[in-house]
Amino acid sequence: MPAAATPLPDDQRFAESDLTFRFPGAWVVRKYDDTVAYQSLSGHGLKGVDFIALSPGGLLWLVEVKNYRPRVSRRNGREYRANRKPPAALAQDVVQKFTDSQRLIRIVNAYLRRRWWRRLQLWWYARRGRAVPRSNYWFWAEAKRRCAQPDQIRFVLWMETPERKTGYDDEVATLVRAGLPAGAHLTVAEAGRPHDLPFGLA
Repeated sequence: MPAAATPLPDDQRFAESDLTFRFPGAWVVRKYDDTVAYQSLSGHGLKGVDFIALSPGGLLWLVEVKNYRPRVSRRNGREYRANRKPPAALAQDVVQKFTDSQRLIRIVNAYLRRRWWRRLQLWWYARRGRAVPRSNYWFWAEAKRRCAQPDQIRFVLWMETPERKTGYDDEVATLVRAGLPAGAHLTVAEAGRPHDLPFGLA
């Protein structure tokens, strides 16, 4: 496991769609909407997943979150539910986010490498062979390196639904798999469903 520049917390927590996710402290996680890359590229028709994460084992995690459970509005206290798309439309949207996120990683990395001193900095990080979790330059360069190895990518659709089982989840999963490259690693997860992911709801 690569050594970190400074000690990391036991776990990291991020909020998304009224859910709080807990990731291992050794992971490097970015909430895509909060990145400068999102703010720069959001108007160009590219959609990103909710979380991009790097785990110590060399994997790149692309995580999209959908919460269709009843929620309470913080503004007026009323209960509401997110509109749920038909399985084919949702699967198309999720596949686009997975695909666009990989393009975004390549675009951001290419942009950062335009300046010679950033290339030198990235060369120095690579030569040291150590993770630099707080460096955005290192994060996007490492994400791009892992993105170039399809077997190192893990696609996760975290989808909370109000029903116990209606076939909706399975149909969405089948359609998303059909839209991803052959052999892609996809997990469709939910808090109440067994899964082998190393992260989950707090």
